[in-house]
Amino acid sequence: MANENQEVFGKAYIAQGNGDLVTVTDFSVTLTNNAQQKHTLRRKGAGITLGTEESTVTFNFLIGGTNGFERSFLRDCQRGTIRQLRAKMPDADGKVLTYDGVYQSVDINGPLDDAVNGSATFIGKLESQAA
Repeated sequence: MANENQEVFGKAYIAQGNGDLVTVTDFSVTLTNNAQQKHTLRRKGAGITLGTEESTVTFNFLIGGTNGFERSFLRDCQRGTIRQLRAKMPDADGKVLTYDGVYQSVDINGPLDDAVNGSATFIGKLESQAA
């Protein structure tokens, strides 16, 4: 049967406050533990150390003509307002990655022949994930 060769891939969503961010077109989540390789006089590559964990969420969004910003990304960035973002992953367990932090940067683009759009970078702490 033809349908046995194809898989339906789920979609991820990003949310802030009490609802999904509907004008977001795509997003990316990055987690780094800043691990470093350590060497000794007698042995190269003797081990590793784990550094400070850092998390970044970036996303692109569109700006509607009548409603303007869906959320006040620019104001939140300027004021350093602490927000919570939730990245909802499409797995069987319904995993949600929760971040508490601030908007580090917001970019707005007004192209000549396309919709006004922008991008935002959010830095914060990823809440502990249950195993």
